[in-house]
Amino acid sequence: MRLRKKIFKPQHRRSLKKPSSKGHLNHSEQFYRFLFENNPFPAWIYESESLRFLEVNQSAVEFYGYSKEEFASMTFKDIRVNPDETRGESKTSNEQTWKHRKKNSDEVYVEVRANDFIYNNQKAVLVMITDVTAVINAEVSLKRTNEEYRRANERYDIVANATHDLIWDWNLETNEVYRDPKGLRKVYGIKSNEDIKHINDWLERVHCEDLSRVQNVILKIVNAKDENLFDVEYRFRRENGDYAYIYDRGYILRNKEGNAYRMIGAAQDVTEKKRLEEELLNQQKAITQATISTQEKERTEISKELHDNVNQVLTTTKLYLDLATANPELKDELIAKSSKNIISVITEIRKLSQSLMIPSLEDLGLLDSIEDLVESINATKKIHAVFVHEKIDETILNENQKLTLFRITQEALNNIVRHANATRTTIELSNNKKRVQLTIKDNGQGFDSFSTKKGAGLNNIRNRVYLLSGQLTINTHPGKGCTLVVELPHRLVSQLNF
Repeated sequence: MRLRKKIFKPQHRRSLKKPSSKGHLNHSEQFYRFLFENNPFPAWIYESESLRFLEVNQSAVEFYGYSKEEFASMTFKDIRVNPDETRGESKTSNEQTWKHRKKNSDEVYVEVRANDFIYNNQKAVLVMITDVTAVINAEVSLKRTNEEYRRANERYDIVANATHDLIWDWNLETNEVYRDPKGLRKVYGIKSNEDIKHINDWLERVHCEDLSRVQNVILKIVNAKDENLFDVEYRFRRENGDYAYIYDRGYILRNKEGNAYRMIGAAQDVTEKKRLEEELLNQQKAITQATISTQEKERTEISKELHDNVNQVLTTTKLYLDLATANPELKDELIAKSSKNIISVITEIRKLSQSLMIPSLEDLGLLDSIEDLVESINATKKIHAVFVHEKIDETILNENQKLTLFRITQEALNNIVRHANATRTTIELSNNKKRVQLTIKDNGQGFDSFSTKKGAGLNNIRNRVYLLSGQLTINTHPGKGCTLVVELPHRLVSQLNF
């Protein structure tokens, strides 16, 4: 600045002398050299043909790390990363952006402004350098961020389309929630998110019995410092007024201080699942009730058999023995009758025990066990039973399936003997590729399956079939007998189903 004042210091008009042309040239050269050397931006002069550095200023030395002597032995190409390529389009014919390498191997982006001129009677180029590394890196980072944002949105759309859940994003600072439109309609049954965009509007649709619990779960996770995951189940009112069961789970995002600022999650409609669970619970209750009823029925039958049959015979036997003691002349006859009665009691107790004991199907097999059951029924002379069966490979059934088929046959025959007033019944066991079929048919009085209350026997049969994933069909009409059909899958098919 002092030099500039010295050069342009005004003088008295009469003392002003006209400078010679040579003096004027020296003065201009010194002025431009001063500007070149003291330019805060890196600058140099290189030869047009050889690209050899002719002059470099102090800013270039400091920026690139090479000394002036080192620059003197180098060309322009020595500092370019890709000597034959520029970075992108040129702004003007004299302005281009290059990637340069410093002496310490750092790579930088620079904007080059070049002007041709004559230096020491040879063609040369004057270059001014501006470091634009920060700008270029910012542009690259912005592009990368935009690309990552685009990919994130793309992944979000893919997830939203691939899942049956409702994906949502809750901004805790504004209390507004974004929800994907497809999931919104499918899970919440609402067309527009604007109606429940604010969290308070959403809470108004939560069932009143679930509202307090939902609020407590949200407040607890938001205020917690060491928890980030939560889930909650609630009922939500749809646009049609129906309530859907919703299972909601979310993840909390926190800042460095641990304060929650965002929540991302997914909601799932579990209404059908709830219905099936309730139906299953009712079925389990029915099974339990049927089991209890069956047990009570068995106890009643045992008590009846013991009281009406065994007890009466034993009472009569005791009377015979008392009379034999009092009447020696009738002793032999009465003892013989008592012995006959005792044998009858032993037979009844054996039959009762066999009906209660689980049959040893491993020893006899299913077919032989049913044959014994049929023989016992025919021995009563109350009804004629016939067992028809094909050659069945019993290995296709597990022990539980065999026991179920036996118990169903036993229960059905007992019902026919006691209630059907039938004279004939047929038990048929057949096999196909996937199932074993048991058919029990009688010529009894039948019943109206719609109006007749199902007893413990039929409920017991139905529950046994259900537990083994089988099918039960009952065809009956008043006066036309009854046909009961049970179908159970083979053991192999059952394993594949699981």
